[in-house]
Amino acid sequence: MRVFGMNLGIRVLLIAAAVGLAGAGMARGAGPAAGGVIHVATNAEPGTLDWTASTATATRLVAWHVYETLFALDRNYDVKPLLAEGYSVSADGLHYTIRLRRGVAFHTGQPMTADDVVASLERWGELSGGGRETFTFIKHVTKVDPATIEITLNRVFAPLIDNLGDPKQAAIIMPQSLARAAGAQPARDYIGTGPYAFQKWEQGRQIVLARNPHYAARAEDWGGLTGRKVAYADEIDFLPVRDDQVRFAGVSTGEYDLALELAPDLYPQIKGNPHLTADIVKVFTWRGVVFNKARPPFNDARMRRAVLYAIKPGDLMAAVGPKEFWSLDPALFFPQQDALYTTVGKDVYNHQNLEKARALMKEAGYAGRTIALLATKDYAWNYNLSQVLVPQLQAAGFAVDEQVYDWPTLLSRRTKKDLWDIFLTGFSPSFDPTAVIFFARTWPGFYESAAMDDLLSRWGQTSPRDAAGRKALIEQIQATFYTDVPVAKIGNEYGLEVYNDHLRGYTSYFDVRFWNVWVTR
Repeated sequence: MRVFGMNLGIRVLLIAAAVGLAGAGMARGAGPAAGGVIHVATNAEPGTLDWTASTATATRLVAWHVYETLFALDRNYDVKPLLAEGYSVSADGLHYTIRLRRGVAFHTGQPMTADDVVASLERWGELSGGGRETFTFIKHVTKVDPATIEITLNRVFAPLIDNLGDPKQAAIIMPQSLARAAGAQPARDYIGTGPYAFQKWEQGRQIVLARNPHYAARAEDWGGLTGRKVAYADEIDFLPVRDDQVRFAGVSTGEYDLALELAPDLYPQIKGNPHLTADIVKVFTWRGVVFNKARPPFNDARMRRAVLYAIKPGDLMAAVGPKEFWSLDPALFFPQQDALYTTVGKDVYNHQNLEKARALMKEAGYAGRTIALLATKDYAWNYNLSQVLVPQLQAAGFAVDEQVYDWPTLLSRRTKKDLWDIFLTGFSPSFDPTAVIFFARTWPGFYESAAMDDLLSRWGQTSPRDAAGRKALIEQIQATFYTDVPVAKIGNEYGLEVYNDHLRGYTSYFDVRFWNVWVTR
């Protein structure tokens, strides 16, 4: 059996500051203890918990406690088995035989079988942007026996296992009956194999997960999203709290154990509290301007390039927070991803030129049509960026109508091609160019490019062992990104997670995880 990993060489600088009693608490000898409730203050409520159906961070950070995938990222961002026991590949590279772990059950106690896996993967191939792209290489997925499936390809696709472990719109495994019933719509019944089970959702108040009594953990200490997972807490409560100051006050007083997406401006106060730990997550997200390429005016690449010349990324990122929380970088991937990182495009990125912007707008025939820009106050970075972006666009000659919605409404509106022109978002790490979500033509933005499709197809047929060939393709992919400009990149933002000394065993990743974590109250 040949087992492939990503081998990206990522060693993330996860923790930039460790403050106060977190270390001291461990020194007191407080080992893992079962029981209690972990209270998590989030900044937004998800639209769904169906992780295959949504790219939203608010969905993922809850859902990956409930659902699991055949393969997943370890602490070093390499792919390892999770629900899979292992796999083998035929000599011609067209047949993948995947053996499933035995003894895995869903939250209902029903055993997971190959039928569930086949139905879930087929649904992923229909519903997820990355799944649809992957399934262009897949001829069919079949059950071999109750604990084995086979994926047959129509042509070689080297990133197959990596894509099955990608955490964006993930290939989650659910019971066959639920996968078939949900089809191409978000699931309404949230049943998976994860260490925590969905308990209840009170809209606008809380999402509650409870320990899964049927959970079958792996033994390996792999970290990340795979390996051994222990559900120490009785419950995890995810509480949507939109105000930064309220989240900060709550984690300071102990009402919450961890607070997400605190404004970087609060960092000095956080450092001054001996009961708080602040983690700065470097491989976190990059911010960009997404264009609706399905209607005028941004169906014209000249208009998208005009925006690239209209904006000043440094001023935009300064709206996110102090300089230690962001960097300017033209790349699709992060500097820590050696095999995928390139600075192609640096001659265009961060080169504001209003004359060039206006010339491109004139060439494209722009006559002052009002641009509908979607924004939200649920994420402070989003609204703050919009307040700088709008005057920059207006200075170049764009007429802009900023429309502010709550995050679930914005997510809904951006799926409709006739309701918007621009929105701001963040892109968490991708681990393969075929899994970059905005390359999918069905993802909001609706990007279609024969040149990019050809490059991604060639990437899929290039062996991970051909480092030089892959590097050349990555450079061509990024060059095409700057020619087509499906998204105008702004800059890399670092995450700020803050937790108090009630929470033990917690380690930072690119999003929060609460298995192998316990509370002391």
